[in-house]
Amino acid sequence: MRKLSTLHKAKKALSGFTLIELMIVVAIIGILSAVAIPAYQQSVRSGGRAEAQSLLLQVAANQERFYSDNNSYSANANPLSSPAVATITSEAGLYQVGVAACAGGAIGNCFIATATPQGNQTADSCTTLTITNTGLKGATGDTVANCWR
Repeated sequence: MRKLSTLHKAKKALSGFTLIELMIVVAIIGILSAVAIPAYQQSVRSGGRAEAQSLLLQVAANQERFYSDNNSYSANANPLSSPAVATITSEAGLYQVGVAACAGGAIGNCFIATATPQGNQTADSCTTLTITNTGLKGATGDTVANCWR
């Protein structure tokens, strides 16, 4: 009889997890995922915004170089390339940048470059980012401070 109780104890030690324990673990993983995934996605979109900001600053610099040679801005996003390119897509394809005349002005005197999100980046709270020939930064969908940080 004594041998049987020792065998029973050894079997009980090897029994593993109960269904309740497994359900608790699954619930905890679900709660963590519900919080972590949206935060991660927002972080990825914010990183994509940095790509748009960099490209807008590059376009503005190219416009200023073009202006210094031609005493006029260009409606092309990359006026220095041959042939000139009307719009530029960012390296990862998250934004497309175009250039137009500023409000109330002609393209020869002033410009506004606009970065429009593409693909998954369209879910970002900042719907567009802009920069003008005076360096004024703008955004739609959220505040300029939030979009240009």
